[in-house]
Amino acid sequence: MYKAMEPFIEAAAYIVDGYCLCMLFGEFGERRIKRGIGISLLTILTWIAANAAIRYFVFSNPPYTLEKSLLSFILRAGAIYTIGLCFYKGRQAVYLFLTLLFIALLYVFSEIGYGVRLFLIEGLEKLTWHIEALHNVTLVKLLMDFIYIFADVAVVVLFYVSIRIIVKNQRNSLGGRSTKEFISCILPALMGSLISVVLYFILLMINEQGHIMDYDNYRMIYLFIIIVFIAVWLIILYGFRLQDEIMDLQEERTRKSILENQISQMQNSMLEMERFYESVRHVKHDMKNQMAVMEKLLCEYQMTENKEIVQYFEDMQKTLMSLEQKIHTGNVVSDAVISSKFYYAAKELKDIHLDADAFLLTDKVHVRAYDIGIILNNGLDNAIEACRKERMKNPDRELYIKIKSFWKQKMFFIEMENSFDGEVRWEKDGYPCSTKTDGEVHGIGLKNIRYCALKYAGDIDCIAEKGKFILSVMLKG
Repeated sequence: MYKAMEPFIEAAAYIVDGYCLCMLFGEFGERRIKRGIGISLLTILTWIAANAAIRYFVFSNPPYTLEKSLLSFILRAGAIYTIGLCFYKGRQAVYLFLTLLFIALLYVFSEIGYGVRLFLIEGLEKLTWHIEALHNVTLVKLLMDFIYIFADVAVVVLFYVSIRIIVKNQRNSLGGRSTKEFISCILPALMGSLISVVLYFILLMINEQGHIMDYDNYRMIYLFIIIVFIAVWLIILYGFRLQDEIMDLQEERTRKSILENQISQMQNSMLEMERFYESVRHVKHDMKNQMAVMEKLLCEYQMTENKEIVQYFEDMQKTLMSLEQKIHTGNVVSDAVISSKFYYAAKELKDIHLDADAFLLTDKVHVRAYDIGIILNNGLDNAIEACRKERMKNPDRELYIKIKSFWKQKMFFIEMENSFDGEVRWEKDGYPCSTKTDGEVHGIGLKNIRYCALKYAGDIDCIAEKGKFILSVMLKG
């Protein structure tokens, strides 16, 4: 029975392997063909054809030697890497790692399945000596066929489940990480893959030389080897999750550190602004009184006909008006943040249009001042950076940054809209890919904004269309 079903089980295994390749490369990269079914069929068919060719050219003539197994490993690895390059887009180092990971899992389950099958058959043979019903040769052969089929099917199912777990546990993209982050992220799975491949070829070499792989005499040694393969499998399986959690903790610490620095800077800025505005108010009050007295004196002495004196007073009036606060949002923190960022933007990017007239914070908005400051600080920093990139690409384009706020039902919305160059790639978590060279703080600004929004049962949304970028922050005010 097993001989009749073996070709079908093998064909099903190749199909499942090909589908697993689709999942793995699709998760860690980007399909070159947008239609998922088409690229999946191409991947599966290419994998089946590659395995059929390897089997025909390498293993068509016995005996099966270590050299042939090594050649098969190289050809299979080459086929997997070629499939990744041809059908998917991404970082080549990622595909090299995925190639080793995939083929290592194949060999891990090959050895686990082989060992489990041997132990089950040994158990069946022992039972035939104790149970009279099992002395029937036909029944024993049927049970042995069932064990072979069970072991082969279990290996295929476990391989598929393992790839699914790896894909599920990998929450962050490897392609956008720095070299340091990439190495630290793949290190556990990489070491597990290398151990499994090296151990597999050591077993092949020992078995070919006939030293210790006599199963009847060294059963416990082989049982230990199976346990080692299972341990390696678990390392590969959960290596990504472990590293992702470590990276999340590091990012959380970085984010909190940046947040604390921003809060500290804002508090200092608020105190300085309050002192400055208080001194400006006193100066303005004194100047108005002095100018009123001087104007009265000039009128009494009939000196208002002197054009130079009139022009001098007009200039003084303009200077006094320029001291007026231009940003009035209803909140001293947002006034200070927007004024500071708009001043910087106007200094760095000439002729940029800056508009915050539609941004108001009333007493109905029950959001802490420094949370508003964090949202505005990070949002405006990103907007200025986007406008700077657009100015470098299109020097003649008119740039703008607009801020507005509005209520929708019981939610308070803050929208920041700005010019940008029209090029944006999205991460899998919904954030735009950062273009900053510092990998340790990439995306921290938007995540800080989202962290503040989540505190008020809200969230953020990013919209990029036709040369404009809109960041929308929703808060339960």
